[in-house]
Amino acid sequence: MTDRNRSYLFIVVAFIVGLLIGWFVLGWLIAPVQWTDALVQDLQPADQKMLVVTAAEAFALTQDSRKAVERLQALGTQQQVADLSAQVVQEAEAAGDVVTADRVRAMTAAVGLTVPEAAATTPGAGSAEQPAQTTDQQGGGGLFTALGLALLIGGILLAAWLLLRSRSAPAAEEEDELVTEILVDEPPPPARPSRSAAATGAAAAPTVERSGAGQEFMAAFDQGDAAYDQSFDIEGADGSYWGECGMTLSETVQGDPERATALEVWLFDKSDIRTVTKVLMSDYAYGNQALREKLSSRGDAVLLAPDLGFVLDAQTLRLMGKIVAMEYDDSQAPARGAIRRLRVQLRVMRQAV
Repeated sequence: MTDRNRSYLFIVVAFIVGLLIGWFVLGWLIAPVQWTDALVQDLQPADQKMLVVTAAEAFALTQDSRKAVERLQALGTQQQVADLSAQVVQEAEAAGDVVTADRVRAMTAAVGLTVPEAAATTPGAGSAEQPAQTTDQQGGGGLFTALGLALLIGGILLAAWLLLRSRSAPAAEEEDELVTEILVDEPPPPARPSRSAAATGAAAAPTVERSGAGQEFMAAFDQGDAAYDQSFDIEGADGSYWGECGMTLSETVQGDPERATALEVWLFDKSDIRTVTKVLMSDYAYGNQALREKLSSRGDAVLLAPDLGFVLDAQTLRLMGKIVAMEYDDSQAPARGAIRRLRVQLRVMRQAV
């Protein structure tokens, strides 16, 4: 074997050994690939169900529908969240956990989701599927590891055999050997995709469409406004009319127009024939059985409390309200009956039909 061939041999062997060592030592031990910033939708089904249970427990404590909507939106579309909630309810009932099942039902009802009576999979199917998937992943990783080790050992053995073979050749034969070099056209390197092709591929990828008005308003009431009636227009991004919302005076203390004890928050959807309403009542109005029944005929009764959230759903619109500031006027009886100051945040979003 000539010196030139021997040098080529050392280069090839060094390349193979370096490639295998770099692949396994660097790629698997020293600097393995680490995934970060995964979305909630990328989590395993068991983790997504745990997120639904956690959101239901938080809602049971705070009754904050807006926070519940924000937590559930990360899980996907309304149908996906409804199906996932149905699976959680079914598994909880199968395990005898009635409290968790009732909490999930209460949360989904508050945010306007319709939970099917039965999930698409039978009880225990999700838990059985998860270990199977994990086993498949572990089996795939073990296969790649075994294949890599086999390649590494094979490369080392090949290099050792070539080195021993080259050293065993007689020196005289190496000097008399006629070396014929055959020039072979090297295959062209693989073509790199152009930037235009990459851009075309990126454009072809599906895009996620998020619909929703996302408009926020602040309804402000101050004592003494006997004709209080505040409304806001709800419009699309192109200026199209979607509906209206607002807050108006509903009831006063013993007929005194200067002392309001209840106000109505309402939502009008142009695609709906009805106007949905909730009545925000003071402690006095809510505790007075006759007055509360009278006001409940106008809309769902809501007891005023700081940071309280509530939801109004129409056919295509959803209003998420929150009490951001409130104050009573206790200068006259009854106590906690007259509202001195009230600020309500109104956030309207477009619902998927």
